Amino acid sequence: MSEGFWTEPIIILLFTILLVGIIPAIFRYKMGADKKKWFSYNHINKLHKKIDWTLRIIYLISIIVSAIFFYTKPLLISIILAVFVLSQIIVQAFIEWKFSENRKNFKVSLIQLGLTLITLVGVFFWIKYYF
Repeated sequence: MSEGFWTEPIIILLFTILLVGIIPAIFRYKMGADKKKWFSYNHINKLHKKIDWTLRIIYLISIIVSAIFFYTKPLLISIILAVFVLSQIIVQAFIEWKFSENRKNFKVSLIQLGLTLITLVGVFFWIKYYF
């Protein structure tokens, strides 16, 4: 291990927390969108709950299958997880746009989608070129 091995991962972790956690919370506050609880299920209605759980089951099966057949390619499993995270945010933004009473919620979800995408691309580039 090189001398500054932990410096880069810690910096990347801090930027990830900033981009995915703190900035959307600030936008939510400034735009007047509904507050979200951290690490909780924020289903708008039963359709959203059904779609969300269907996605979770599909991606869980995908991860298990890819871990069995493609265990030598851990980046593939990471890409599947990234697609899962992005698809959940896309579904949430669509359901908020279609069914939410506060129309500002979906705008914040779209901002969160963009920031998450930027973060994932940055982390994947870092992993690809660092390791």
